[in-house]
Amino acid sequence: MNRRTRIRTALATTFPTALTLPVCWLLAASGLVPWNLLLALPIALVVHAAVSYTRLPAGPGRPSAGEAAGRGEGRS
Repeated sequence: MNRRTRIRTALATTFPTALTLPVCWLLAASGLVPWNLLLALPIALVVHAAVSYTRLPAGPGRPSAGEAAGRGEGRS
């Protein structure tokens, strides 16, 4: 998987979380949650995207940890 695809996939995984932003605005405007929550949400989205990006496979040329240790399939 190339870098561009990894970035798009990582950003796509944050989309459901980003949909909560209007709900958080309404809750903050009504006084049910503190306004600081709105400041924390973009930080949470960035952290979520970064973790998703690092967990995605880097590419077809890199073996997984099990294959690198000699535990790949097809070995007896």
